[in-house]
Amino acid sequence: MMGIDPGLERLGYAVIEMEKNLYRVHGYGLVSTRQEDSVPLRLKTIYDDVRQLVEKYSPERILMEQLVFARNVTTAMVVSEVRGVVMLLAAQLSLPLEEIAPSQLKRAICGNGRATKSQIQRSVQRFLGLAEVPKPDDVADALALAMIGAMRR
Repeated sequence: MMGIDPGLERLGYAVIEMEKNLYRVHGYGLVSTRQEDSVPLRLKTIYDDVRQLVEKYSPERILMEQLVFARNVTTAMVVSEVRGVVMLLAAQLSLPLEEIAPSQLKRAICGNGRATKSQIQRSVQRFLGLAEVPKPDDVADALALAMIGAMRR
């Protein structure tokens, strides 16, 4: 399962599977774009990099965080564009894509739909047995999304 936390500057990704009731982490990290590049070029970078990750890891499905509410309309629009790029890629590769609401992610990982970013990071670290807290929170969210997908399999 591939978890994706969409963002234009930083997109968090993680690939996890469940083996004998244990999580197996295949990889995680960030896809970053340069602020000085145009938005279309940054979206192309995201498309190309996520496609390479999908080709490398061959996930069964993508789980992506829903955009539920945003105070900043400009940020919401840009994140929506990134989400559209990921949706297009998934459709082109016939890869199932599931959207997870932030509150659903928090409830599944922390048992509380209002958990903080740091609570998510610590829960992900504990569940996956990571030596360090996953940072930044984009990566922790992507790991949590992939965990949800692996749990549901």
